[in-house]
Amino acid sequence: MDFAILLLGGALMGLGGVLVRLAGEVGVGPFASAFWRMCLAAVVLVAWASWEGLRAGRRTRAAPDAELEPALEQPAPAVPVWFRGWSQPALIALAATMFAADLILYHLGLFWTTVANATLESNLAPVVITVALWALTGAAPRPLFLLGMGVALGGAMMMIGAHLGHGKALLGDLCGLSSALFYAAYQLGVQQARQRLRTLPLMAWVSSCAAVALLPFALGEGNMVPHVAIAWLWLVALALVVQIGGQVVVAHAIKHLNPGLASVGLLMQPATAAVYAWIILGQAMSGLQMAGGVVALGGIYLARRSVG
Repeated sequence: MDFAILLLGGALMGLGGVLVRLAGEVGVGPFASAFWRMCLAAVVLVAWASWEGLRAGRRTRAAPDAELEPALEQPAPAVPVWFRGWSQPALIALAATMFAADLILYHLGLFWTTVANATLESNLAPVVITVALWALTGAAPRPLFLLGMGVALGGAMMMIGAHLGHGKALLGDLCGLSSALFYAAYQLGVQQARQRLRTLPLMAWVSSCAAVALLPFALGEGNMVPHVAIAWLWLVALALVVQIGGQVVVAHAIKHLNPGLASVGLLMQPATAAVYAWIILGQAMSGLQMAGGVVALGGIYLARRSVG
């Protein structure tokens, strides 16, 4: 069930690239859209988390001897050695900073290359996470997982290869690839912080801190406040559908998933992003790119079988 929820979250997040491009067409820059995504989501998440906290407090006062709803009673993945001793605020700060850096590079990539390319490149985080876990813990992944990851990444390369090296698109591709490093660090930070904090307050903190980190970039970009009404529609959708509907669902699901498997499952995001961009933006995929999407999903299935 957790993996199915993860795939749903990935499909919702796949809309992010299309919404950023739609906002860009009416004058919203890449940094401004990243800031408003986090700022608007933070407002909703802070209010939601506060309301849930008040409800929990009332239940506790009404039945002080009753057992509270378990937050962290389920078995959790082992804490990697490099996260031992990290405080909860430190993990939140790590996740927020890494996510802000990921959004800066990813949004730049969306403006300079296709939505499918930038999203696929940003989601090459499985390579970073799996290699890091292998190198730092010595726990080699199962052969079937490596096969699944290799197939998924091969499919991803089939989809992005058609655009590599074409003028400004190359710079966009490099931004997309670089964002994968920060996306991987964000996923690991959230996965560990989720062991100590419920999903709602965690994502409220991460979104708020990331918005603060993104504010100087949005201000420096200029024209931070949209002047066209339709732009606010795209930005609100980016915050509610992608950040809250997607990221919160993913943060809830990855609590009990192997970090490498969670990253591979999130390849649902680039697969759906390519389809959305084709339908909404007219960014048609070639036959090779379509085949690559099918191959990537096949790799996801193999990786899931290796763990579950």
